[in-house]
Amino acid sequence: MRHYTPIDVNAGTIAEDILQVRLKMLFGQGAIAIVTNLLLAVITAQVLSTVLDKTFLYFWLTLSLSVAIFRFVITSKLKNKLARVVEETVYSITQLRRYEAIYASGLAISGVLWGMLGLFIAPDWPVNQLLIIPLVAAGLSAGAISLHMSSLRCYYGFVLPMGVPICYGLYHAGHDLAGLTTAIYLVVMLILVKYVNAKLLETLGLKLKNTELIKHLTATNKQQTELLEKFEKNKVFLQHVFDDAGVPMLIIDKSYRIIDVNEAACRLSGYSKFELMSINALDFLHKDDRERGTANFNDLFAGKVDWYQSKKRFKNRAGDTLWLHSTVTAVKDDNQDIEYAIVQSQNVTEEFKLNYKLTYQASHDELTGLPNRFAFENELNHLLQQQSDDSHVLCYIDLDQFKVVNDTCGHSAGDELLRQTAIVLKQGLRRSDFLARIGGDEFAVVVFNCTLEKAIEQFEHLMSKLREFRFAFDNQLFKITASLGVVSINEGDTLTTVLMEADNACYAAKDAGRDRLQIFSQDDEILSQRKGMMQWVSRVQRAIAENDLVLYQQNIVRTENNDNVPHYELLIRMKDDQGKIIAPGQFLPAVEHYGMAAEIDLWVVENVINRLETARLAGRDISGVYGINLSGQSLGDVRFYEDIIKHIGDNDLIKSNAHICFEITETAAISNISAALEFITRLKAVGCQFALDDFGSGLSSFAYLKQLPIDYLKIDGMFVKDCLNDPVNLEMIKSINGIGHVMGLKTIAEYVENDQIFDTLAEIGVDYAQGFWNGPPQPWAI
Repeated sequence: MRHYTPIDVNAGTIAEDILQVRLKMLFGQGAIAIVTNLLLAVITAQVLSTVLDKTFLYFWLTLSLSVAIFRFVITSKLKNKLARVVEETVYSITQLRRYEAIYASGLAISGVLWGMLGLFIAPDWPVNQLLIIPLVAAGLSAGAISLHMSSLRCYYGFVLPMGVPICYGLYHAGHDLAGLTTAIYLVVMLILVKYVNAKLLETLGLKLKNTELIKHLTATNKQQTELLEKFEKNKVFLQHVFDDAGVPMLIIDKSYRIIDVNEAACRLSGYSKFELMSINALDFLHKDDRERGTANFNDLFAGKVDWYQSKKRFKNRAGDTLWLHSTVTAVKDDNQDIEYAIVQSQNVTEEFKLNYKLTYQASHDELTGLPNRFAFENELNHLLQQQSDDSHVLCYIDLDQFKVVNDTCGHSAGDELLRQTAIVLKQGLRRSDFLARIGGDEFAVVVFNCTLEKAIEQFEHLMSKLREFRFAFDNQLFKITASLGVVSINEGDTLTTVLMEADNACYAAKDAGRDRLQIFSQDDEILSQRKGMMQWVSRVQRAIAENDLVLYQQNIVRTENNDNVPHYELLIRMKDDQGKIIAPGQFLPAVEHYGMAAEIDLWVVENVINRLETARLAGRDISGVYGINLSGQSLGDVRFYEDIIKHIGDNDLIKSNAHICFEITETAAISNISAALEFITRLKAVGCQFALDDFGSGLSSFAYLKQLPIDYLKIDGMFVKDCLNDPVNLEMIKSINGIGHVMGLKTIAEYVENDQIFDTLAEIGVDYAQGFWNGPPQPWAI
């Protein structure tokens, strides 16, 4: 910056010329300053009339008016004097500075009057009255820059007497932060006006020093004006492009201050452009997204990336959460320094809501609103993968009376029961527990950070709430209970392990009588047995898939040796991984328990029919009676005997004198007599025969016998094996044999273990004998 030194009077020095130009600028703006000052004084007095004494305010306004008149008179005289001395070129620097001092004194008096108000600030003033004084001071000091920038003496003479008392008054009234803020603001203004004044002096000096340079600058300025006009046109064009863009756009600096926004951003946010430019951009960002959002933004201004994309939540004016997919790009100057960032956003709220809905539906049960099995297993798997010493407990919950409600009132009642049960379960658990519906009437819960003992107490409380609950539907009332299987989650457990253990414990609770809780233990004999049965289920399923089931035959011998048609009972066996035969007693209990018996029965029927048909087509003699055992589960399965009828109908076995004889137990037939009658009737129509197995073991054997259209009556082996030593058993055999013959049935005695029993049965007149006296079962061969 240049510094100018005054020289002799009338020498026409640059310093004198600059001084007179400054004073001309200063005095020319005096009237505006006076009028503005007086208007603000009236407004301020009106605002403070509720907190200050009105007499004082009248006095203060009177003084302000007097000072304004004084300043107006002085300014007018100084303008006239300055015009006269300049015209006559008889001025000196000392004379001009005296004019400046006189003008500055009027400003100082005005500043003192404003500062006087600051000394009356009280701690209990309302916000409006408290803020008016520092705001007016800030406005006057800012406005004074343009009015008095040509004279630092005048600016300082006005601002300092005004600002210092106001800052002191704010501090003294306990408004430390407001006082400090006002002081900082005034200091900034003082520094700014000094800088502006220096620039003004430099500009005036250069202008007056070289007229030729001014002419050159004028020509240059003309060119710059043309360029500026062109630039303005481009700026207007770009501004229109920015404002009319269909997507929300913002320009923000590194402090998140919004520099500019377009109309689309205003519509989306609900704020006006003016309002947005006074709000920090971070204030719109959802609190949960701020940390990640600021990290990306800081990387951008640090120059680590030129742009980035993000999907974050924002709040609009109405308080609604909006999901915006934004692209943030850095804008650099010629020095490659980042000036600001442009944010282009797309409202993807509806897309997010749809994705969230789909995600929610994929992980939640639609009926109860609880997490589903998928979500439950994910949560449990995540828990198992954590390395933690915390104790957690898993519980399976199976409703005991759900089928009763479903069968009595229909599926709508069952659905309503599940909804109400979910509410009862949530009420009986902690908020931190993870409850899910994992099946039809099955629920599961993980109790976090809880010992097994505490969890048991909680589950007992849960069962009590279920017992108290009554489900009402269609004028009917149902009592609801549940069976619970509980397992402690230990380090090293797998998802499959804990789920299987909880399931085993739950079913053990059901088997033990329902409405009870069973804790899984490796030492529990019942649970170990059930676990073994479950392992057999998977082995049987694999054997069916890999065709590792085999059929053995046991001959059924005619006691009178006058029947040339062979008669066999075909028995199921299974091969292990080494090809050894596994006895049926090891795997059939599991098959029956887990409802796989019909699947085994179907395999046997298909295998027998296919092998017989293959042998028949090969020209071999397949005549005979082939006994196949059926479970009670197959009797009530319509699909099962539809498949059998189709298989038999597709293969012409009867013409080859080959008969399938289905053996059904007395217990199974009597427990489901209507299903047994339909089954027997339909299959006899396609040439099948039937034998009633284990006859005599039930309590109502004779009462039901005449209802069943069977061909053979198999006498239970418990009467046969010791009939030689027990006359009662022998009489039972005679009785069953006699009843069978009266009804036109053939009788078969089981468990014949020696020739003496065989001879005795022949003497009684039993038609057939079956047992180990004739050798153990052998692999079936035609």
